[in-house]
Amino acid sequence: MSDASARQKLLIVERKLVHNRGHHHTQIAALRRYFPDHETIIVAGEAYDGFLGAAAAKLTNRSIKLAKLRSRLLYGNAFEQIAAVLGVLKAKHSLKLPPSAFGKQLTDICRSLDLGANDLIVIPTADLDTLESVVELSAVLADETPRICLRFLNSELGDRNEKIRSRRLSAILAKLPASVFLFSETEELAAYFQASFRMPVEGGLYLPCSMPLAAPPGYKTGKNGSFRVGIFGEPRPEKGSARIADIVAAVAEVAQSGSVGTIDFAIQGSMADFSEGGVYGGLQNFNGGGRNVTVSPHGNRISPQEFEQLFQSTDAILLPYEAATYGLQGSGVVQDAVAAYKPIIYAQGMSMKAFLSFGNALPAKTNQDFAEVILRIAADPSRFQRGTERAAAYFQDVLANSPLVRILES
Repeated sequence: MSDASARQKLLIVERKLVHNRGHHHTQIAALRRYFPDHETIIVAGEAYDGFLGAAAAKLTNRSIKLAKLRSRLLYGNAFEQIAAVLGVLKAKHSLKLPPSAFGKQLTDICRSLDLGANDLIVIPTADLDTLESVVELSAVLADETPRICLRFLNSELGDRNEKIRSRRLSAILAKLPASVFLFSETEELAAYFQASFRMPVEGGLYLPCSMPLAAPPGYKTGKNGSFRVGIFGEPRPEKGSARIADIVAAVAEVAQSGSVGTIDFAIQGSMADFSEGGVYGGLQNFNGGGRNVTVSPHGNRISPQEFEQLFQSTDAILLPYEAATYGLQGSGVVQDAVAAYKPIIYAQGMSMKAFLSFGNALPAKTNQDFAEVILRIAADPSRFQRGTERAAAYFQDVLANSPLVRILES
């Protein structure tokens, strides 16, 4: 049992914490800053390489697979149930599957670390598996259950089968303990869960990503020299990566008749991404000199320090994301851009509208729209200075009034 006079513990459960890339590792540092007086303990993914130090435990991929099979057996149609039975046999497990993916493992971890009601568990990338697991944990630990905060980042919750997802969610919400608090990153996602499932989710739980909130930088006039547009993260279809080559080509065409200097696109990706047949293969024509539009490839596995330097070297951030995906879920790059006082060119219909509504960002829809907006910002970046400052001030206020702090004080 936890002694109230002892130092409180913060258990961070992040199954997607594996390697030093993406935003999962930045969440650990952010949570440590929120709770500096807590002893921080990490539970990571199965392949975690230890780059943040030793983990108290690692969550296995097998447990996730068994949880999926259980959900198909309980909530699937006849075909899905038969497939699940075959899957269980293939996995060499009895048909009596665990009630959750890792509820028992989390219970064992809490007991071994002597976590109790005065301590805190935060799961920054939560889904249905974690929700089911903490409900099982709460049932076992009862009054000794730590306060548990789950943050959901997207509407799929780790299960792409809409019918099964809905049934799983309804079943688990019917027995949600009072010690479990549900949050989402964006306000848009919280509103969706509330309207669709009457799910008690509070929006606005943002965690700083790669860029620190610092003093605003100086601004270029845009009339001389070059203007650098940043495209960050590993290329994925939902991030509109396949559109980049066409957007760059459209910028080159429009820029021929303009008065701005060189437009340079700093793009993260692997060598394969930029090679013939890769998602950025169509950009090879822009790698040479003597053009008004250039492309600077950068690796997608650079260190946090290198990422920060590269991000700071840009003058604007391009986000041609698919609204079908990013209409509810947020983007860490938006947070980084706001923290770094960068103007944002984003796809119309994206979430995080509160971050994009201070005169710091412009929406676009077609490739031609994106090109024209990029050149509009490049022509006079200083026009967006006050907007980026207002957005950064808003972000600072959001972080200072995080719902996590209120939970701790309750």
